[in-house]
Amino acid sequence: MNKNERMSSEDYIRSKLLGYGVSLDLATRAQDKGLNLQTIRSLKVQDLVSNYGFTHEEVKEIRVCIKRRAIPQETIELLLRRSNYLCCLCKGDKGRSYIIHHIVPYAETQDNSYDNLIVLCPNDHDLAHGAGLTMKITAVNLRKTKLTWEVEVQEANARRAAQLIEVNEHTVDFINIRRMEQLSLQVLGEIPETRYTRSLQDAKILNNRRSFDQKYVRDNYSGRNYLFDYITHYEAEHYKEILEKVATRVQFVDLQEESKGGFSRLKKTEGKIAFFIGGVTSKSVLMPIAESASAVTATYRRKDLLIEWLIDPNYLMSCSAILRLGRKYRFIIYFRVMSVESTNNGGSYVRGSPLLMAQPSCYVDKTPAIKYAMSPESEDDWWPV
Repeated sequence: MNKNERMSSEDYIRSKLLGYGVSLDLATRAQDKGLNLQTIRSLKVQDLVSNYGFTHEEVKEIRVCIKRRAIPQETIELLLRRSNYLCCLCKGDKGRSYIIHHIVPYAETQDNSYDNLIVLCPNDHDLAHGAGLTMKITAVNLRKTKLTWEVEVQEANARRAAQLIEVNEHTVDFINIRRMEQLSLQVLGEIPETRYTRSLQDAKILNNRRSFDQKYVRDNYSGRNYLFDYITHYEAEHYKEILEKVATRVQFVDLQEESKGGFSRLKKTEGKIAFFIGGVTSKSVLMPIAESASAVTATYRRKDLLIEWLIDPNYLMSCSAILRLGRKYRFIIYFRVMSVESTNNGGSYVRGSPLLMAQPSCYVDKTPAIKYAMSPESEDDWWPV
């Protein structure tokens, strides 16, 4: 089934009109009245006014727009998602309707590329086409505002996803089970029951206190290459759900955001539960991983900030997770901030005790929003920070 078949015919018409630069309100009205592009093109202006309730100005707007080459659907979706379906100038203060606006007029360039498009409300769209374009809303200002707003949207979405523990269970690489259980007891007063507790207890992976029985697992399940070297019983899902329950009681600290305030602001995070999203490097480990294996240091480093986490290799959840160590990889890490110290160069050194490490579902992507070809190998070598 293709994209057009998955979308209802009515929604498809509205989406097509948006792609021609018709405003959301006007496209929605056309959709609700059962119009399609062929009908709009074939009917006389007076018929559209008399029979469908449009004004002459609205018919003129639609007719002018649909003479253009349509913006690709993928570009529309990316624009709207990155702007949170809001005007990049007023952020929705002037209304929730929007228009996809050409920064440099379409008539001059016929340029439907992502870089030449911005989401505006009808009010700011009028300003961009009027005196405001020469007085204050220049193409440079529009592009700068668009970039700033898209970063703000991504940061807010990433924080929301992090607080909700929106990570795919299949991307969880590491869970420090003992520390997770200790945190649960501290915050919730118990190790709570999850959707997986009963089956894990039936398999004797959890004991009657709902605590992980590492000795039983190692003796009866593990293939001995590493602790979780067996077909697991939803252990990652279980502990992710526990962390979700903790998150309903604890507001996690966004360490990347706090680091913008320098050492004094970071110092106040000591003892708190935090999350960090970014490119993390670590040393590799060799299999088999013995129970007595030494911890591996994972590191995030930039000029003014160094974060280190000690990863117990026993709690790496899969062979793939083990193989990812030794390379730079984008992770979200949930952890307790153990200490924050100042460095000789005026930066901050943070030591964290990790709870869970996974690949984030949402993060700030600083890659230019253009089409490009990137092989899986090269993709692993690039990380936004």
